Amino acid sequence: MPSRLKTEPAAPIAVAKPARNAGDTRARILAAARVRFSLDAYENVGTRDIAADAGVDAALVNRYFGGKEKLFDEAIHDAFAIKDHFDGLDMAQFGQVITTLVMDGSEERREAKFDALGILLRASGSPATQERVSARFHAEFVLPLSRLLRGRDAELPAALIASYLIGLATMKHALGSPLLGAQTQRKAVATVSAAIQVCVEG
Repeated sequence: MPSRLKTEPAAPIAVAKPARNAGDTRARILAAARVRFSLDAYENVGTRDIAADAGVDAALVNRYFGGKEKLFDEAIHDAFAIKDHFDGLDMAQFGQVITTLVMDGSEERREAKFDALGILLRASGSPATQERVSARFHAEFVLPLSRLLRGRDAELPAALIASYLIGLATMKHALGSPLLGAQTQRKAVATVSAAIQVCVEG
């Protein structure tokens, strides 16, 4: 289950081993940033925090990324991408498959490595990131999904599907609603997947 929304800065994620080369250093910084930005609000995350998590000097964040803003943009790249999840999927099963995926949670979320939902929820209250995260979510989730759907004006049903999924994920994972536990999962999946399938079929 992902972490609850917090206002206090998160503790250091892990003690990383020293990087061996520039490519490794950059990868460590980016990996640490992805975790930090999904666990805490953009405004609360400092480059020193990220550098400490990566086990590198804080000056290297600016050297490799040009500052926190550009690092954030790279950190959310492919955060919401669905292109690799549904290639070849029978769209008659789409509602069931994607609703089950959201209810179960991703492997990364279970291991507390990266939480795309956390990025979305924190961006909603962040003037610094709301527009960029919204644009990224639209480009990586809504638009690709609309191309899988039938009929004209497919972006609207794609956006409605996204709304169902974000709401479900928020209740299940961010808020930890007891009404969406193991005993009700089958009914929850059936209900939400049916609504999503209506959007798929147009």
